[in-house]
Amino acid sequence: MNLLVPIHKRVRQQGFEMATRQAWKCGVKANVVNRVVGVVKGRIVCVIEGVRAEISTPLNNALHDEGSSGRYVFIGGQCYEPNHVIDPGFSDLMFLYIKPKLQRHRYMTDDELAAILVI
Repeated sequence: MNLLVPIHKRVRQQGFEMATRQAWKCGVKANVVNRVVGVVKGRIVCVIEGVRAEISTPLNNALHDEGSSGRYVFIGGQCYEPNHVIDPGFSDLMFLYIKPKLQRHRYMTDDELAAILVI
């Protein structure tokens, strides 16, 4: 399962990776997510594969605060960002666009994600 998350200007200051991993109000479905995709204005800017969801605490989230209590943070996995182009296994999703603009996070299967991608 994939989780697409919109990265807003306010959280973009932390970097694309931390903004993508950060404390999301997901619910129990977060436990089946294995890839988190960060999207800025329809463009995929960060892909983290092989993640696991945990409830945010000061131990597992360096940016934990009172507002992130009860939210999920995604731990582990391999992160791909635009500056990692020469890394082996670089994600095929990078630099692609999605058709609908994201307002909130969305869960998608691989087939559903492939259907909304634009080159």
